[in-house]
Amino acid sequence: MSLQITNQADYALRAMLYLARLGYGKRAPSNVIAEEMKMSRIFLSRINTQLVNARLITTWRGAHGGVALTRPPAEISVYDVLTAVEGPIRLVGCIEDPECCPFSDTCPLHRFWIQTEGVLIDQLKGTSLQDLIVDEGSERAEFLDSLRKAPQQIDK
Repeated sequence: MSLQITNQADYALRAMLYLARLGYGKRAPSNVIAEEMKMSRIFLSRINTQLVNARLITTWRGAHGGVALTRPPAEISVYDVLTAVEGPIRLVGCIEDPECCPFSDTCPLHRFWIQTEGVLIDQLKGTSLQDLIVDEGSERAEFLDSLRKAPQQIDK
């Protein structure tokens, strides 16, 4: 068993991060996003439909068309994106429907899964696209700083 996000969720997050890097209100053609993010244009088109339905992006058709974020990256959480394409986050079925398990009332795992799911959801809700691109920038900055501090090699 693997607790792993789907390709659809991964691609949605990567596409949204691409748009977040551009900035709020800036358009990008879907085919460019697909090419840059190494994903199928058809698959991204389906994902975009879900993101439009969730009001996370807007689209324009035509020669100057494309997609853009509907609000600033700081106002869009990882949770927003994941639930837009995957629906509610549920680690186990008994959280949503205790009747599906005959042991729900007495099972020590039931409480554990409720708490674990809550922690996960809080983390996803508490992380915005802006947080991710800021972290990305600080990691790049740290890497560049480490290169600047690296000893210089002297050729003899």
